[in-house]
Amino acid sequence: MEERQDTDMRIMTDEINELLEKLKFSEEKTTWVVSTCEGSNPRRFESWAIGKIMAIEQPDKEAMYRVFKVLWFTKEEVDFVALKEGFVIVKFGCMEDRSRILNLSPWLFDRCLFSMVPFERGKEMDSYEFWMSPFWLRVYNIPIELMDRRLALDIGNVIGELVAIDWKDRNGGWTEFMRLKIKINVLRPLRRIVKLVDKNGVETIGMLKYERLLDFCYECEIIGHMVKKCSLIKEDDRLNGQRPQFGCWMRAPTETQNLDRALGRNGVELFMAKTKMSVEKNESHTNSGGDSEQTAHKGKEKGGEEGSISNSPLERKYHRATRVGMGSFESKRKRQRGPNGENTLEKMEYVRVKLGPWQYHRYRNMKTRIKELEKEISRLMDGPTSDQST
Repeated sequence: MEERQDTDMRIMTDEINELLEKLKFSEEKTTWVVSTCEGSNPRRFESWAIGKIMAIEQPDKEAMYRVFKVLWFTKEEVDFVALKEGFVIVKFGCMEDRSRILNLSPWLFDRCLFSMVPFERGKEMDSYEFWMSPFWLRVYNIPIELMDRRLALDIGNVIGELVAIDWKDRNGGWTEFMRLKIKINVLRPLRRIVKLVDKNGVETIGMLKYERLLDFCYECEIIGHMVKKCSLIKEDDRLNGQRPQFGCWMRAPTETQNLDRALGRNGVELFMAKTKMSVEKNESHTNSGGDSEQTAHKGKEKGGEEGSISNSPLERKYHRATRVGMGSFESKRKRQRGPNGENTLEKMEYVRVKLGPWQYHRYRNMKTRIKELEKEISRLMDGPTSDQST
């Protein structure tokens, strides 16, 4: 149904353009209307984004709009406007909402990729690079002695355009895998491995797994369709009982991580061009500092490499506690535990990450109140203990 509407709209546009070329208008029959709406609301389109569903079989767009409105939890109202040939204008109410949602890309609906980029005034629809979409990749089977920042940069630039590095866990480095956010061309076959050679000439093969990977063809290795809908592979060339070289094993595990690990492994380092970074800084005053995908960038750039950010405030809290002393740290940690053993402060940090920066003041007041209650509970618990000891 939607494809028929897009086709009818395209035919109508072509007919109108062809008709206008044939018609002639005199000055008497022509009336000029001067638009003045641009000055009244200069930011009307600056917070917009434009998207496209990168799939052969299009899902229900109206259902997708409803789901995204619920998931995004934007500060202001967001509207969707369907255009010809599957393009969709996403009208965010403010720059903060657009920056946060784009930072959390990729967005999937019904296992189809909805690729979004910032809207640019006067730019042709076909000029947008919807085929370049960011994905979080995990690189397994890397010797731990080779895991460093330089290797992460090299791997990211070989696979595609490096966007961010999940820099370190609480122990200060990677243990199981390296986690990189990379813009890849979804119109090209997915990479399965990356080959490494150390200074001694020893070769190592790193296995790639993709987080939130959508449907893709196991034969042509391209995102957007399955084997049955593949038009690039002839019927005679299809696998006949042979083991495919691509499969669901390329998807990273989706089970929920332990909260301690999820909050500890969040020292994300961003990589952007200097010009792009300055534009983003002017466009948006606040970035998603605690988003699950990215964190705000502050700092100086050195040697042509884009700057990095430090670890999260939660990590710094643990470092400070360690300096005070293990005894004091153990007592604080026990008091933070609830009746079921959960860590109350970490739960509040997790809530802040999910709600977003616009809820920060309310979150901070709640956290302050919890700290006061913890102190009061600790005082009541420690009082009788001290009396008995005397």
